[in-house]
Amino acid sequence: MRQDRLIVWPRRPNGMRRRSSAARVLTKGTVSRPTGWMVRLLVLIAVAVPSLIVTSPGYVAFAEKLPEPKSVATSQPEDTLIYAADGTTLLADLHPPGYQHYYEPLSEVGTLLPEAVISIEDRNFYSEPGVDPQAIVRATVVDWRAQSSVEGASTITQQLVKLRLVGNKPSLDRKVREALLAFEIERRYTKAEILEMYLNSVFFGDTAWGTKAASQIYFHKQTKELDLAQASMLAGIIKGPTLFSPILNWTSAKKRQGDVLQAMLRDGKIDAVAAATAFAEDISPPSHMFMPTNKIVAPDFVRYATAELVSQFGSDATYSGGLRVGTTLNVKLQGLAQDSVSGNIARLAYRNVSQGALVALDPTSGAIVSMVGSANPNANGGQYNLAVWPPRNPGSSMKIFTYTAAIASGKYSMTTPIADSPFSYSEPGWTQAYRPMNYDSRYHGTCQLQVCMGNSLNIPAVKVELGVGVSSVVNMARLMGAPPYQQHAGPDGNAVFTTDDALNTYGPSLTLGGYGETPLQMATGASVLATQGILRQPYAIEYATKGGNVIFAHEKDPGKQVLDPRVAFIMEQIMSNDNNRAMIFGRNSLLTLLGRTVAVKTGTSDSFADAWTVGYTPHLVTVVWGGNPDWRQKMTKNSDSYYIAAPMWHQFMQNALDTLGIGNEWYPEPPGLVHRGGAYYLPGTK
Repeated sequence: MRQDRLIVWPRRPNGMRRRSSAARVLTKGTVSRPTGWMVRLLVLIAVAVPSLIVTSPGYVAFAEKLPEPKSVATSQPEDTLIYAADGTTLLADLHPPGYQHYYEPLSEVGTLLPEAVISIEDRNFYSEPGVDPQAIVRATVVDWRAQSSVEGASTITQQLVKLRLVGNKPSLDRKVREALLAFEIERRYTKAEILEMYLNSVFFGDTAWGTKAASQIYFHKQTKELDLAQASMLAGIIKGPTLFSPILNWTSAKKRQGDVLQAMLRDGKIDAVAAATAFAEDISPPSHMFMPTNKIVAPDFVRYATAELVSQFGSDATYSGGLRVGTTLNVKLQGLAQDSVSGNIARLAYRNVSQGALVALDPTSGAIVSMVGSANPNANGGQYNLAVWPPRNPGSSMKIFTYTAAIASGKYSMTTPIADSPFSYSEPGWTQAYRPMNYDSRYHGTCQLQVCMGNSLNIPAVKVELGVGVSSVVNMARLMGAPPYQQHAGPDGNAVFTTDDALNTYGPSLTLGGYGETPLQMATGASVLATQGILRQPYAIEYATKGGNVIFAHEKDPGKQVLDPRVAFIMEQIMSNDNNRAMIFGRNSLLTLLGRTVAVKTGTSDSFADAWTVGYTPHLVTVVWGGNPDWRQKMTKNSDSYYIAAPMWHQFMQNALDTLGIGNEWYPEPPGLVHRGGAYYLPGTK
């Protein structure tokens, strides 16, 4: 600030400088509110007399109609903050449109902004009793001379009352109530408490309510980190959030900043050099000042977690309840997952594939450690979280439930011979027989069950499914947390999906993906195998606090034993043996991990609409889907899961296990299994 522009404020007879809001030059103007000075005079009388005669019946009757003073301390709507599993990475800031507020104790505000606010808004704050009679008299005289409303006289306490209790309606009654309540609040609360409530209540424009929101929105800083230029700019906004908005009206905001600095200089809080330096500092937008932003990390996971919060606490508490929420998301793994999905889908665009999704779980707890809902949020379908909806054809990945049901039934073992030969099936009333075909349109003779599964042969899978009963496969999928969806036409013509249909309504195409699943459901089902038969429901919220108090904490889920651990172990041996899939996929393919044992199954729907890969180790389950949002839009011919989903799955699993520091780990054999020729059997099976 130039020295010749510094204002020399006149002093009173007692040596104190005049109040910051005093006009530098009083000029006569148009009479816009000729009675303004009279109103202030009446207010002065109205508040002075009752304050001396508080026992008068009139005062008592009037006071009984006042709002309860302690209501001034009622908590305000506050943003909910959602954090990653590390407790520090902010994933999202939830708030209603046009409103952002974070409670900030006075101890965390620092000194510059409070001092600037007091100097420009109420220099006598610490010495007045809630109402400043001198300011009222002075403002009355100024307004009378100007024949207009020129100078304000409300103290910080009165402004707090106006903000929190009585509103801003211009009336004598409101001014009287405001003053009386200000006296009472000063009696009940300390100056520090009043200032803290005020700084958390005042509006700074651009959606920012309170000092913390203003500091973060305008300068992306904590309040205590503001420098003098920034603090004085924010303090100047309070008087007129639109008129003095530095985003909307830089010229008036800059002039107002100068007024704030002059007020601080007058009060001895800064010197002339500091004032000039602050005024000269460039804090202009957009390089040094910012518009409100709400960057969301892992948006699809955030949407899923937010839905959990709304379900548990309701919409109001979720968006304006001031919750602090810890989630299960591993930020490092999320980055790896998004890179894997986005990078591979972009690379495979020539195959007419536009979207992908990924879900990764920690099977030991059910925690969702990564969730990618789309490869590209700006592409077609990117507005949906494809990791959780809608159900898609899982292709041959559904066979994990078929073969689990087969082993559990005792009718089949991992070495049971299955004929891969021409086959058709029909039921009474069917007009056309069901004739499954293998992916390569060939027949491969008789194979052991484990080889049939490893090479994803369709004809043997349907034979096994019919051998144990389609209803048994449905029940197994339901038991493992992946109930197959049936699609129906709703009354409005839109699709309706259900999972509780009668067992006899499912057909033999179930094992080949004829009924829908979601990546999250498939991950849940695979996690049962990864935990030796224990089902734990997936979850995203670890804890939620409000005002420092824990209001929710996820209890460790011991899980439910839904599958014989011996069956799970046999399935793990089948799905992890690279020899079992060598005929179709070759050895050391993308379905293996270097130096690690892993169980895996692929799936491709008819006509190449959906591609899946499902795989797990004892501490990480990952399911990947690739395709197009509209299932009627097919990928190019021969774009099966090995080319679409397997690269995403392989890249993520390899990098994720490296990042977690997990080496080669596998399962100990549970007791009660029979060994023969390197294979494992349930007692009584061959």
